[in-house]
Amino acid sequence: MKKKIVLAIALAMVVSLVFPSFVMAEGDPGLENAIKTVKKYFEIPEELSEFSYGVESRDGISYWNLNWYGKSFKGSNVSATVDSTGDILYYSCYMYEEGPQEYGRLPKISKAQAKSKAEEIIEKLNPGILAQLKPVENNEIGSLDNRLYCFAYERIHDGVPVPSNGIIVYMDKQTGELRDYQKTWTKDLSFPSKDNILSLEEAQKAYIKNLGLRLTYNAVHDMNGLKVFLAYSPVYNSSYYVDAATGERFYFGDFYGAGSKNAAMDEVRFDVGFSEDGVVLSPEEIAAIEEVSSLITQEQAEKIARNLKALKLDDTFKLERAGLYKRYPEKNKYNWELYFSSKDEEGKTNFSSNVSIDAKTGEIVNFNTYYYDGEKTPKFNKDDAKEAVEKLLNEIQPDKFKETELDEQEEVTIVYPENEQPSSYAFSYTRKVNGVLFPENGIYVQFDAITGNIVSYRLTWYDIEFPSAEKVLPMEKIYDAFFSEIGLELRYVIKPEYIVYPKGGFTVDEAADGKEKSEAKLVYAVKEGKPTTFDANTGVILNYDGTPYKEQKPLVYTDISNHYAKNQIETLAENGIGLEGPELKPNEKIKQKDFMLLISQVINGGYEFWGKSALSTDKETEDLYNVLISQGIIKKDEINPEAPLTREESVKFVIRALKYDKVADLSDIFNCSFKDKEEIDPALIGYVVIAKGLKIVNGSGEYFRPKEELKKADALIIIYNYLSI
Repeated sequence: MKKKIVLAIALAMVVSLVFPSFVMAEGDPGLENAIKTVKKYFEIPEELSEFSYGVESRDGISYWNLNWYGKSFKGSNVSATVDSTGDILYYSCYMYEEGPQEYGRLPKISKAQAKSKAEEIIEKLNPGILAQLKPVENNEIGSLDNRLYCFAYERIHDGVPVPSNGIIVYMDKQTGELRDYQKTWTKDLSFPSKDNILSLEEAQKAYIKNLGLRLTYNAVHDMNGLKVFLAYSPVYNSSYYVDAATGERFYFGDFYGAGSKNAAMDEVRFDVGFSEDGVVLSPEEIAAIEEVSSLITQEQAEKIARNLKALKLDDTFKLERAGLYKRYPEKNKYNWELYFSSKDEEGKTNFSSNVSIDAKTGEIVNFNTYYYDGEKTPKFNKDDAKEAVEKLLNEIQPDKFKETELDEQEEVTIVYPENEQPSSYAFSYTRKVNGVLFPENGIYVQFDAITGNIVSYRLTWYDIEFPSAEKVLPMEKIYDAFFSEIGLELRYVIKPEYIVYPKGGFTVDEAADGKEKSEAKLVYAVKEGKPTTFDANTGVILNYDGTPYKEQKPLVYTDISNHYAKNQIETLAENGIGLEGPELKPNEKIKQKDFMLLISQVINGGYEFWGKSALSTDKETEDLYNVLISQGIIKKDEINPEAPLTREESVKFVIRALKYDKVADLSDIFNCSFKDKEEIDPALIGYVVIAKGLKIVNGSGEYFRPKEELKKADALIIIYNYLSI
């Protein structure tokens, strides 16, 4: 979901950046038509009396960007983009509201109602288009913190998704109004036939052969330091597919038909600032460290840097700054950070170098150099670059270099146009331990093809223990899990309409400048929605941090269809509030810890428990109670996680969550009308009366039944009423 939303926004940005200025001919009716188109479908509030516009054009189509606003309405505005065919591509409405906003409260409009309205809008703006759309499955857990419902639809052609095309609609949960509409749609799109393509089984075999998974060591950084685990994951990133016709590997960048995938790298990929993410030490602290350790001195570090031939630090280079920094993420590791510069007669810096040196071993950890002599023509090719890079590595890191493997699958962010020679080449050598790659460690080097200089070097090499790789699961079992739990899907991908060049900016792909139909490509792609990393020893899907992945699904219960609390339970579930399903067992007694979990899902300060529907470990239960103690909702001597909860106890905790407990504690000022008030704990009279007054609880007729143990359904009704205040 998030990826698709980001894509829509990115494409909108490309539209505004790429299209050249459009000069209107005298009497051009485009603006009038664009305004009328928007006002035909949407009412513009009278208070938004100010108006501005912009226009862009490409391939004979104008794109009108319209904006209505009011100077005195604190940011209120309506924006829209309409093309000259009358297609509304974007609409956004924001109206400032006085007073407290309705965040953290139950929606007044149900999700089903909002979806129905969203589809009415889509159909009104695009008659018949719903037949070409498929709702994107949204497994994100709802949240009261979000004022908007999001409904995303992707384009479908002949039963095959076109993920880069579609419509996204945002509806206001409180008013039911449209807040945002985004449409991305490639017109005149040519789709290849599905005839004679690979079957899914054949595509899986092609994936294994031409893309595949690999065993790697993976690192996790946390408060306790570094942890390494073994995992299987895809060799190639998500821009690579299986060609549905041939089974060959297909790279999304191949659409450009230019450049070597490994020839050019993003120049800022390993941009290292002068002060890393570390702690700067004072001169006194530096002196203390030098007294008790074997760290090299600043003078020794400078000598090491000047002796490295690749840096070319002659006498014209002056040491401008130096500092000692703790190195992240390893503990008790320090780097000397040195900055050298060489200035011309006018005092302008033409050459500079940042150098990091391990303060313990004297190893050069990384450097970045800047040279400028006005020359722009590349003089060296990739073979020249590789030879120079490996000569350097054999000189300064021969032992570590032997423990690496050149990574030919490095992700590329820059694609050069055809016949243009790259201005730089980058090489990434991945560390190999026990015959297994460790992608987080290795050596990265960048070569300037214009000057012939090594301009960037980075060594990442952790001093840690690695688990044995002797008993990992065979690759065949991992593939079985990969295809059954994640799998491939048939998909159309569309040729991009712009190329990113290394010196910045966009240019329109010349092949797309004509008015010929855009062409889609039929591929098999890895399904989205789940991580693609598998524990090498168990075959379990892992999160990025090495913990087992657990799929989050919206709360849906199978045993409440005829229950008196059905509406309240479902409304809460839509917003991520409830207990683990699919069976709720609504008439079962609720435990104290589960009621505490419900409260944590709706209070400020319980962020780590939002969306969590069960407590799976003692640590989670302990953390929950610590949060609620800090919030003043429960006291230490009241903790009894497994005990059933009485009605009067539930009221006590809810009133504390509302921060009304100081008033409720003044029990003598309250007049309780329940006939069984004598059974209520005298200290809780005020709590019960306030809860009744706020309609959080009503009792049964004239009786409150304070000692009765609370059922799950009634606990959820209390939470629903709490949120309805």
